[in-house]
Amino acid sequence: MNRKIIFSVAVLALIALSVWYFMPKKESAPISQAAQTLQGDPQLTELTEQLSKNPNNDTLLYLRAKTYYKLDAFDEAMLDLERAMRLDSMQPMYYHLLADILLDYARPNDSKKAIEVLKIASKRFPNRIPTLLKLSEFQLIVRQHNEALATLDKILQRDPQNAEAFYMAGRIALDKGDTTNAIYSLQKSVKIDVENADAWFFLGRIYSIRDNAIALQFFDNALRVDSTYLQAQEFKAAFYKRRGQFDKAFQIYRDLVLRDPDYAEAYFDMGVIYLELDSFSKAYQNFDIATKVDPIFVKAYYYRGISSEKLGNQDAALADYKQASGMSPEYKEAQEAKARLEKK
Repeated sequence: MNRKIIFSVAVLALIALSVWYFMPKKESAPISQAAQTLQGDPQLTELTEQLSKNPNNDTLLYLRAKTYYKLDAFDEAMLDLERAMRLDSMQPMYYHLLADILLDYARPNDSKKAIEVLKIASKRFPNRIPTLLKLSEFQLIVRQHNEALATLDKILQRDPQNAEAFYMAGRIALDKGDTTNAIYSLQKSVKIDVENADAWFFLGRIYSIRDNAIALQFFDNALRVDSTYLQAQEFKAAFYKRRGQFDKAFQIYRDLVLRDPDYAEAYFDMGVIYLELDSFSKAYQNFDIATKVDPIFVKAYYYRGISSEKLGNQDAALADYKQASGMSPEYKEAQEAKARLEKK
């Protein structure tokens, strides 16, 4: 048999075996509680109806898997992907989705499995740059810095002017604490692609930490590319807040919550400013909104406790300190505030 044919058969066998390893092992497994609550979802209903007429359509299975994934029905999403990949193992987006599901499912070893899926995909599609970029992103997430850089080298060998590869190299350097190389790579990225909003944003973050006003220009560049880039707005406002330019910060935060009423960080940051201005009632109100918008926002509970204590309501303050310290036992400030009030 021709060696190339033998190699291709071996690769396909590896893919089939690997896909089987990552998937739920019982196709007849009961529908999860998450999926049961979604039976009325219109998109899910429509895709299920189409699949009843064409059960071997891998595209429909992939689309339903995406829908399940968005609705946090991870087991059902993986089962649909298993069927789709049995029907057609030559679709890179199927591997991408499976990796996303595994990473977000976050069971023991799922992040490792997600990377293995993308490694398989990168071997199956060795010249597909989006797949290599996704692999480098996942390697960064689990802090496999050397492996991520090796993946980026493969991209730059194929495309020496790939802006996304330089952006990812900047993110890796920043994660390692190497801001010099981070700046070099991010600047290289925006020089190649001036529309790379993420690269502008991370340049802004670096210079903001350095208290360099050029950060504002970088945030503005990110917002020029994408006016809905809420994080760029938040960090721009935080820069003004650190410099005591509260009016400019408030203007941005108010715009943020108008755009996204659930943006808990904006309410929190406004609360911090009000605390600094000794406006304790307004500080309390903003921290209170932050906890309602994001019930696991630990710092918002602690700061709401500070506001209550400043307002003379020690019982409410103690309740919030207990809440914050219970949610995050390593939160030293909350533990100390709780102990202090319990002694009174």
